[in-house]
Amino acid sequence: MSETLEHIRQEAYVRGQQMKHWHDQQQRVVTEEALTILAADFAHIALFQANQHLSVGATHQRAGVCERAFLEGYLSQLP
Repeated sequence: MSETLEHIRQEAYVRGQQMKHWHDQQQRVVTEEALTILAADFAHIALFQANQHLSVGATHQRAGVCERAFLEGYLSQLP
């Protein structure tokens, strides 16, 4: 199973939106610092899971794509 960077980006974006929706439902306030840590943690978990399927050489690139997409999803306006 091979994932492209676009697939990683799309999945992280959706997961960011889902997390924001959950935080809104729970009436949680997340600081900018906490959000940055949350995005980094999500990227680490996603990369750990994906390492079974992807080459290690692209880890830093995947991490950046995943973290940015999660933040974009979290900060986007929900439909």
